[in-house]
Amino acid sequence: MAHYVGTDVAPRKLRSVIARPKHVKRRSVNRVKSGFCPGRRSFSGEWAEMRPRSRTKRSGFSLQAVLFGVAAITIILAVALPSMTNGIANVKVRGNMTSVSGLLQNTRILAVKLNGTMTARYFVRTTSPLGLVYYAKSATDSSALTGSDPQVELEAPITPYTTPTGGGAPAAISTTTLGFTPQTGDPSFNSRGLPCSYSGGTCTSNGFIAYYKDDRISSSSGWSAISISPAGRIKRWFWNESAWTD
Repeated sequence: MAHYVGTDVAPRKLRSVIARPKHVKRRSVNRVKSGFCPGRRSFSGEWAEMRPRSRTKRSGFSLQAVLFGVAAITIILAVALPSMTNGIANVKVRGNMTSVSGLLQNTRILAVKLNGTMTARYFVRTTSPLGLVYYAKSATDSSALTGSDPQVELEAPITPYTTPTGGGAPAAISTTTLGFTPQTGDPSFNSRGLPCSYSGGTCTSNGFIAYYKDDRISSSSGWSAISISPAGRIKRWFWNESAWTD
């Protein structure tokens, strides 16, 4: 019989405490089906079972908190809605002015291409759908708008003016700022693409300007303008409640 130094206890075969015995089967699927949740595996290899905790308290908002939130949102909308409306209308004003300047440029190109004189005209549609329609025709053609004429339609309520008038209207753009004395009639372009005033077969060289007001905008910032210099430069203008800017 062998003797061991320092102990009189026979050596024992060590077994890992973290190993799972072979006879223990995982029953996680069965536990889940029966309403139990599998937990952590213990050192003995068995799976601990945990029941879902029942919630005894319910979270939510009181009626007073809901009413306070609704009141706060209402106040914010009442303050912000006019600014949002004006902001959207100002964006549309710029889009409309881009459309008009594009039609004027197209009229100029047609005059050169056709080697004639073309005029940009407009009319206010008073029946549905309401709007302001710009179109191009030969200067010698006084007939009404047809579907084949180059045209753009501005969303109502855009009103054209020869000069700003009405409450809160700004002063007209000065001749010093423009660099020329403008005409306010329908602009024409001769075969060289230069703006002119057509009358009785003669087209006299001139610069032009037209003003517009978007009636959706309550403040004076709804004013805009388009000018055409005698050299043919087309420029957009917008009133920012203190000055005309491009």
